[in-house]
Amino acid sequence: MLKSAIVFGDNMVLQRQKKIHIWGEGDTGKNVTVSLIGDKTVSASTEVKKDGTWELDLPEQEAARNLVLKITNGETTLTYKDVSIGEVWIAGGQSNMEYFLAYDAEKKSVLNGPMNPDIHFFDTPKVSYEGQITEHDYSAYGYWRSCTKKDLPNFSAVCYYFAAKLQKTLEVPVGVVACDWNGTPACTWTDPEELKKGAGKAWIDSYELNVSALDNDEYKEAFRKNPLNNRSNPLKDLPAPAKKIFYPGMGEKEQKLLLKVVPPDKLSFMGGEELGPFDERRPGALYKFMLKTIAPFTARGFIYYQGESDEKRASIYGDVMKALITSWRKLWNEEMPFLFVQLAPFGEMLGTTGVHFPEVRRQQEKVSKDVANTYMISTSDAGMYWDVHPKHKRVVGERLALMATGKIYGEDILCEAPEFVEAKRTSEGIDLYFANADGLKIKGEKVNDLTVTDAYIQEVEVKQFDISENVLHLIGDFPESVTITFATTPYYEVNLYNAAEIPAKPFMVKI
Repeated sequence: MLKSAIVFGDNMVLQRQKKIHIWGEGDTGKNVTVSLIGDKTVSASTEVKKDGTWELDLPEQEAARNLVLKITNGETTLTYKDVSIGEVWIAGGQSNMEYFLAYDAEKKSVLNGPMNPDIHFFDTPKVSYEGQITEHDYSAYGYWRSCTKKDLPNFSAVCYYFAAKLQKTLEVPVGVVACDWNGTPACTWTDPEELKKGAGKAWIDSYELNVSALDNDEYKEAFRKNPLNNRSNPLKDLPAPAKKIFYPGMGEKEQKLLLKVVPPDKLSFMGGEELGPFDERRPGALYKFMLKTIAPFTARGFIYYQGESDEKRASIYGDVMKALITSWRKLWNEEMPFLFVQLAPFGEMLGTTGVHFPEVRRQQEKVSKDVANTYMISTSDAGMYWDVHPKHKRVVGERLALMATGKIYGEDILCEAPEFVEAKRTSEGIDLYFANADGLKIKGEKVNDLTVTDAYIQEVEVKQFDISENVLHLIGDFPESVTITFATTPYYEVNLYNAAEIPAKPFMVKI
């Protein structure tokens, strides 16, 4: 018997300029040899351990294409063709990371455009408990897709735009390994041992309380019978009404009509409390049954888009995210860069509001400051009031790629969002200073979503907005004590940008 980990296969991309980790299963004591064959051949060998696993490293390689990877124990040989060496990223999160290119606003132009043979995508099978992968046909998952008209609709839209931008910049093959599931909180992607060390323990306590009240046999039988719990092929199996709700979405009128016949609690899309020992939302579930199946596939770093399903425990989201980042880095045994997306503006959808999104965003901002080698991108201009799944994913993917280009690949470019630094009073009003500006600009006559209030929380008029390089001048007659808020509501439409067309991040200041 000889197996490699599920993430290895035809059309895969392996990471350049790092040792390439290869692993799998076999017969104890057997010798396993792995060879990477191109213009030259590099090989390494190891012996299968007592627990039936094997692992080894191939030496660092430069970018290459059209290689073959062979794994053999002398009796059985696994052969993987069309292998590339380039840049690899691990993508995680919930529905906005999972969101298929098939439903993206620009899908027609992408599908009708040129196919880039240097972009590849692997989607990890959606499994949340032991044995689930044998209960359904998971052939739609767990293999490397290429940029073809057949495969592209199944790409994560964010991952595609990220990879396309990065490939154009670096001119090497780019592969993205996606590990995502809609409606999931951060705790399910986190090692429970890390959660226990901080405020994330609240998720474990809640789950254990829920499970203690369950009839496990009855629960498991009902879970298996529910067709919605079969996630082996979401594009095919998602019921038509659900497709309409999530993709391409419903406007205000359609949602209000639906809510007249279906209670809001039956239309939850954020994910509620974790329900039992099979549920994908329970603490550590997808860390164990998805993430660990692809770790530690050699990669450059992580990209992550999640947080919507943590809105009910927004105040502890920062602690959970820190535990998640620690968990992932431990799995890969490397302090890899972690790039993530700040939640986009959102108003309401099917009776659920984004009332706690501002706190999630604040927690995300804090994580980006507190945890080394983490970087957050702004989507302050890319939300939809009536939909938690914005349909234009290009801006998200390309801003992640821009951040990677500047922070990870070392190009001297402006890649971060304008960030408020300090406020100073002037004879004409108040000056707001920003970092990462390089020439602020307002798209419009005034700055959207900026409010000045006095000590009695009464709004004070800003008579005029002026710009000079990295300073926003607020012209007006302001009282001695004021509070300035910017994009601190659930939904907003930011129109204050820097020279790289990146919108400013939310902030609040009292002066």
